[in-house]
Amino acid sequence: MRMWRLVVEEIPQNLRSLAWTAALSALASTTLMWLVDEASQQAAKGSVSERLVLLFALSITLFAVSDNYVLVTASQDAENIIHRLRTRLFDAVRASDLVSVERLGRTRLYSALTQDTQTLARSLPFLVIGVQQAIVLVFLGVYLAWLSVAAFVMAFGFAIVAVAVRYARMKALGQAMRDAVAAEMAVFDGLSDMLDGFKEVRMSTTRAEGLVADVGAASAEARRIKSRTKAQWGWEFALLQAMFYTLIGLMVFLVPLVAKDYADVVVPATMTALFVVGPVGTLAHVTPMVTETEMALANMDDITSQLRRAVELRAGESALPLSAPRHIALQDAVFSYADSKGRPLFSVGPLTLSFQAGEITFVTGGNGSGKSTMLRLLTGLAPLSGGQMLADGVPVAPGQMQAYRDHFSAIFADHHLSRRLYGVGAIDPLRVEALLERLEMTGKVHVADGAFSTIDLSTGQRKRLALLVAELEDKPILVFDEWAADQDPHFRHVFYEELLPAFKARGKIVICVTHDDRWFGMADRIYHMNEGQVMEQRSSVTAAMELQS
Repeated sequence: MRMWRLVVEEIPQNLRSLAWTAALSALASTTLMWLVDEASQQAAKGSVSERLVLLFALSITLFAVSDNYVLVTASQDAENIIHRLRTRLFDAVRASDLVSVERLGRTRLYSALTQDTQTLARSLPFLVIGVQQAIVLVFLGVYLAWLSVAAFVMAFGFAIVAVAVRYARMKALGQAMRDAVAAEMAVFDGLSDMLDGFKEVRMSTTRAEGLVADVGAASAEARRIKSRTKAQWGWEFALLQAMFYTLIGLMVFLVPLVAKDYADVVVPATMTALFVVGPVGTLAHVTPMVTETEMALANMDDITSQLRRAVELRAGESALPLSAPRHIALQDAVFSYADSKGRPLFSVGPLTLSFQAGEITFVTGGNGSGKSTMLRLLTGLAPLSGGQMLADGVPVAPGQMQAYRDHFSAIFADHHLSRRLYGVGAIDPLRVEALLERLEMTGKVHVADGAFSTIDLSTGQRKRLALLVAELEDKPILVFDEWAADQDPHFRHVFYEELLPAFKARGKIVICVTHDDRWFGMADRIYHMNEGQVMEQRSSVTAAMELQS
């Protein structure tokens, strides 16, 4: 059971004290029942012993203190476990490769980090209570056996049959809950489409209606499955109650027929059966939580194992240093992409390209020509299926891959700008002000406490801030993936005729994916890609002459 393994692995230091305290609480609870039985018998004779009153008060105190310790400790341990699981998953995502993360999908990762962790936070304390109540049932069983062996044997046999029936039904319910989770994931996918593509949805009535219809259908399916599942849980609860009343009936009607001396203990035995209500009710409430927790852990384990496999394939990537290269290249590089079942979907290459410090290189080509995939290979975000990656003429070793990536500042077409300036070290306010002025962002945003005052800006302005971050990082290789496409004509001119030459003069390796043929003359080298191949390599002089002709 994943849940038990998780608890044993994550909180071994508290497990023993939790177990003993839960047992102490269960013993106090059982003692209270025995005291009530003894006191009722004494009350029937006209008096109640002061000793019983004192024991009752002590038992209540012991129960309250131990129960509080169990609840508080279990809640704290649950939050500690969830923190470690979240951190572990974040680390696994960070250490994985882009292809593996994209294959898993954002929806599933969000679900693991939100829904699944919330399920654990809600369930784990109750699971500890469930264990505690199970211990109470054990003590009640011992007490019942002390009262009447026949009553215990009959109750125990009935319990075995009830557990077997319930286990079989739980397996069917578990599958229904997995179906419900799959249906809810489809709803989340639709919601992501709605939010991420809100502009496109608003621009088309038919698209909006189609999306809403799909989300509505997925939601209706989730409602149908979950309603059916909850109805089954209701039936399970009713069946559990019926089993409980059947147990009381056995104590009252059947046991007296097989146990001659049972008449003397029929009242305490029946009272013991009545006391079973609390623990059984708690276990009935906890049982679906166990199923939900197992499903949440199974999902998180599957995600972590997939990411871990990707990490193992890249083991040792961050082990070796690599000095800042003056020349980088792809030599006969090939990339093949397969789906989750290993079936090939597309491939790019073989590609042979080189990039030199103090040079500006443009990469051109239509949509789907392989430019973005080439950048992923060049920056080490996607693994090579064949060929080599070279730095200063030497193949980049697997142990140098992270050091190699650390030499890049890349602004991709779908670049994500964080509000906080992560990884730039100490920030010089005067330099930031100068950069904001150079990028014509003064008055629109400022930097304070290591963060931008706002990123609620146009796409072009956010990419200017991304360029500011790249300037602060001051890495030797700069990659711009259609950066100028989101700029106004004035700042596009600034980018090509002022910023790029300045980077070149500082000895940077400058790589631009662009369609702006007007500025092809600014490049020292131009690669044109088509259908995953480098079709031609031209100098800027050749490109300029072609444009003039």
